Amino acid sequence: MSDQYTTENRTKLEAYLATHSLPSGLGDKKSACTLAAINLALTGKLTDVTPSCMSLVLGSATIRLQDVMPYQMRNSKRYKRLIPDMPGTGREREAERLAVLMDWMWTVVLPQLQPIADKHGFGPEWRNMCEVKTPADAACAANAAEAAANTARAASVYAASVAAARASDAAATPTDYASEVAAHAALAAADAALAAEAEFWEAVDPIGVLERMTYLGEGEKP
Repeated sequence: MSDQYTTENRTKLEAYLATHSLPSGLGDKKSACTLAAINLALTGKLTDVTPSCMSLVLGSATIRLQDVMPYQMRNSKRYKRLIPDMPGTGREREAERLAVLMDWMWTVVLPQLQPIADKHGFGPEWRNMCEVKTPADAACAANAAEAAANTARAASVYAASVAAARASDAAATPTDYASEVAAHAALAAADAALAAEAEFWEAVDPIGVLERMTYLGEGEKP
């Protein structure tokens, strides 16, 4: 754990989470978002800037995911148990955390949109994109989706495929840039899907990917 994140900070954060609800968006001191709650415990300031003791990749993904996941999921015991382990993750393993996020986008989120792609006539292109995972195949799926984007769902899937192309292109860029693009891409896909349906959120399990990014296979910290 980073020396910038003390036991006292953690205790403050746990106490805040136990007595306050997390909103979508920044919120205020009475109901602050995940990053704002962390910063209130660290500095007393209401801000969603990722603190220096925390992974930038994790912070970027957390901001986007917590905003789009359902209220009950965002305020679940599981998620609130995870948050105090996010500060102190540091920035030495950013590439590994980005890889976890990218894998989730390609293998979990985007395949969830396959039924919409099938229904609107670009199923083969979408399936190929998910299997091959290249910018060119994502662009091909985006073109096919755009041609069929005559409904809100098809248009949203088009947005998701464009985001996938950007994310795969970003994989070879510096991590500080790629983390932002990948986080937006993963959430564009999630936002494009049936966001109001509990089944979708259970299937993509956004808390699960944040857990994997936080612990990196080390298991839940005590």
